[in-house]
Amino acid sequence: MTLSVFPGLCSCSLTGEENDNPASELTIEVDNPLISADGESCAKLTVKQGGKDVTSEVTFYDAAKNVPVNLPDAKFSTTTPGKYSFWASYKAYISSSISVVAISAKVPEVPADPQPESLDFSRKVLVTQFTGTACGYCPFMINILRKFAAEDSNKDKYVLAACHTYTDSDPAFLSTNIDGAMGVTGYPSVVLDLNKSTKFSDYNSYTKFQSIFNAEYSKESAQAGISVATVLDGNQLVAKCSIKAAQSQEYRIAAWLLEDGIKANQANNGAEGDFSTHDNCVRLILGQNTSKDFTGTSCKLAKGETASQFIMMDVDPSWVKENLHVIVFVCTNTRGSFMVNNVVDCPINSSVSYSYAN
Repeated sequence: MTLSVFPGLCSCSLTGEENDNPASELTIEVDNPLISADGESCAKLTVKQGGKDVTSEVTFYDAAKNVPVNLPDAKFSTTTPGKYSFWASYKAYISSSISVVAISAKVPEVPADPQPESLDFSRKVLVTQFTGTACGYCPFMINILRKFAAEDSNKDKYVLAACHTYTDSDPAFLSTNIDGAMGVTGYPSVVLDLNKSTKFSDYNSYTKFQSIFNAEYSKESAQAGISVATVLDGNQLVAKCSIKAAQSQEYRIAAWLLEDGIKANQANNGAEGDFSTHDNCVRLILGQNTSKDFTGTSCKLAKGETASQFIMMDVDPSWVKENLHVIVFVCTNTRGSFMVNNVVDCPINSSVSYSYAN
């Protein structure tokens, strides 16, 4: 299950459902689409017709049962975790439905902005590695990436995500078409910032990879800062992501769930090293729009404006929870198509703040 919300920037329906009667102009909004199931945290609903607040005059309905529900002061709270949906009626009009998710854990909050007046963000490149445990040449690329990571000059300039898409016998196999979307036809391959033109497959040339990375890193500045907080609630991961715009434009935001420490035999055609442990393996991808578009949820922001998004992911019980982490990236259309402009990596039950260049 996923919940993806930009408060204050959404239309009448936070569930993506269309109003069956758009001429009614009856809209419903919620201030907190994600609450704690503690009986105290609440979500306040607001209903408007033609811009006029008519909340006090409507009847609220439980959308799952289509029966009236009593919401004193238009506020909803609960002690039972779950997803709750509501719609409203006013005179002859009805609204679309809206959802509130209650979790047993405390709702995550991103850290305070350390430099509220600044828009000079530091930038990181998303390095997507296409690999597989049955690929005998992949260890050579792994060695390039290990050498790259060991260079002080590369520190804090990138986030690595390993997509195991070579064969479905791989214990870290990812069943998406992201390899096809990136034009990957051979293994190993690496793509930077989800930009197909950066595809790199020469696993014998560290120098060439470093050169391609340097060129991608310097092509543009960070157009947005990213702040993230995560909490694991049983088998459900909740992330709150905030983005802060350096420019007025459309942004797209996506999140991937990664796992470290996966043990598996690796085919090897002669590369030196131990390749039995696999880190940064992509388990879930949120933000796929089409079979070839992985750029995330759209959001238009003015310069200096911020927006927040809640994301929920169902965690497979077989995954090692303490080895999970979340990457969140922002895409912008600054080079003719949407591609990653900035990315951060956040551990489970932790947070990362906006990172500034100075």
